[in-house]
Amino acid sequence: MNRSILLTLTLVLCAPAFAIDVDPKIDKAVRTSIPVCADATVKYGESPMKLPQRFVGTLVQIESPHPSCAGQYVAVLSPTGGFFLGTPWTIADEEGTTLEEKLKNFIWRNMNQTMTPTIERSKATEDGLWAVTLWQTTEHGKMPFSGLVDPYGRTFFLGNFKRIGNDLLAQRTKVFDALIAKSPSKGAASGAVTIVEFSDFQCPSCRRSSGWVDPIVAKHTDKVRYVRFDLPLSGHPWAFPAALAGRAIYRQKPELFWDFKKNVYDNQENLNAFLFWDWARAWAEDHDLDLKKYDADLENAELRADILAGAGLALSNDVRATPTYFVNGAIVDGGEDGKALAAYVESLLSK
Repeated sequence: MNRSILLTLTLVLCAPAFAIDVDPKIDKAVRTSIPVCADATVKYGESPMKLPQRFVGTLVQIESPHPSCAGQYVAVLSPTGGFFLGTPWTIADEEGTTLEEKLKNFIWRNMNQTMTPTIERSKATEDGLWAVTLWQTTEHGKMPFSGLVDPYGRTFFLGNFKRIGNDLLAQRTKVFDALIAKSPSKGAASGAVTIVEFSDFQCPSCRRSSGWVDPIVAKHTDKVRYVRFDLPLSGHPWAFPAALAGRAIYRQKPELFWDFKKNVYDNQENLNAFLFWDWARAWAEDHDLDLKKYDADLENAELRADILAGAGLALSNDVRATPTYFVNGAIVDGGEDGKALAAYVESLLSK
């Protein structure tokens, strides 16, 4: 399991006591939002964080033998019924005379990263927050992360608030709709179940799990749709090139993408940043692709921007590691050899 450096920020608490009762609607929202994982337990405590006025926070501790399920977060309920689950950033004491400077300094001090914030001050959300885009410059272009900040510069929320009275899972997937439509997919175009796999070509855990969805789709070809969503993580030098080459192949011959995916993972241990481009172009040539079009797609600015936007969107909205599986919006732990993932899909189809 590979985690993003952006998500290594954790809450620092002094002797937390997890023994409080919470509003049932918050408990339901938390349990809907966290990964579906066997043997996980949820405990609640007083929030250690000072939030904007009329925002209510509850500390959430998830205990599980599965690393992808365990975690500690703050559940936040906004004045108008918005719901957020994550780690709010307390920026009130950061140096700087502007919100942009405070955010920049917080990110550098806590994550050792440089990001450039842009803040939409002309229109606030119904809870009085301003939309923020954090731009991270990478060698492949700018990756945008989204969030919200209170105008008084106290708290930043990475991601968004969902409406607690509506379908939280549908709200989660809706933010990905435009980019999912451009991602490689197979199986039922409008099946009862959609599995979105957030994955990185250079991630060893992704290689080990790369075949988990195939038997599910093969068994339920007319009921299950499988989408592979590129999430190349920083620190993996050839993950983005692999994602880009995969998209170029998919645009020419969609069915060949899945052979490419398998071949990349089969050769993962032998590939590196120096070899990858030659390896991928030879692969494209061996499979009779139009190399002129393939090369043009590798230079396609819109295609590059889509991959970067998708990665930033995922890391801003509940995807905390690779691989991550959304099944009709629920985050589902794969379990041993993907058995838990398959069982969850079966449970949906049997309803």
